[in-house]
Order: sequence, then C-alpha cells, then structure tokens
Amino acid sequence: MNLRSALLLLAPLLAAVGCPGRSAPLDLPPDVRYGVDPCDWCGMIVSDERFAAAYVTSTGVTRRFDDLGCMTSFLVEQPEAVSALWVHDEESRAWLRGPQATFVRTTSIITPMGTGIVAVASATRAQALAEREKGQVLDLESFRALGGVVWRR
Repeated sequence: MNLRSALLLLAPLLAAVGCPGRSAPLDLPPDVRYGVDPCDWCGMIVSDERFAAAYVTSTGVTRRFDDLGCMTSFLVEQPEAVSALWVHDEESRAWLRGPQATFVRTTSIITPMGTGIVAVASATRAQALAEREKGQVLDLESFRALGGVVWRR
C-alpha cells in the first residue's frame, strides 16, 4: 500500500476530530511521558516533542507516536475510530489538534523515523519553514493526497 492510500484512510479520521460536541477530555492533549513512553508503531521511546503525535480512540485508548509517519503506518495496518488527534508544532512544541496543523515535508529535517514530515501552527510559518528547509507545504488535503512509500517497522 502506498502513502497516498494510507493518508486517504487517515482523512476521515482527521475530519472527525474537528467536529464540535466532543467531550471535555478530548479537548485536552494526551499525556505523553517523554523519554518513557514507547511509540505504538515502532517501539522507539517518544523523546522529541517536535515530532510527537498522538490520538485518542473512540473507546478512550491513547496511542502515542514518535513520528507522524509512525502514526500513519499504524492506522493503515490497524484502522480504528479516532476521536481526537494531536500533533506538535515543530517550533513551539505546543500541541495542535490535527485539523489545525499545516504540514511540511523536507529531507533536511531529520525526524525520528526519517519521514521528514513536521507540523506547524500556521500556513505562513509553514511556508517560511519550507522555503528555509527546501521543503514542501502540505495542507490537510495535500497531506492526504501525498504519494510515496508507507514507512514500515
């Protein structure tokens, strides 16, 4: 399965997390113990906030990832209903709801699993980062449509 297919599977989940009417706990970022919690996909310890991502399932299970590519790969092989999805702003390290993020893909930023995909809080900052790092800005739609390889364990 290619990355495009993987991201198309992820799209409805990202759309759902932006819907109003979610319970209060889903409005708060998940707890991630950096340097302690393993990535639910690759097993590496989640240690760098800039690249961490997480989501909460409809049954209340929190999944933690050390790289955006790990999260995508996990959902391809183990699809499940997602109630809230969170990514970190690469610069400020603040949590962002998935639909609020703009993504940048570049080979000059080394992420834990080498995917080179980071999230930022604004399209303006994403554009500046992409220009500086010779990367590509990906809004949610282009992130979904991105073709390529699915990163595997």
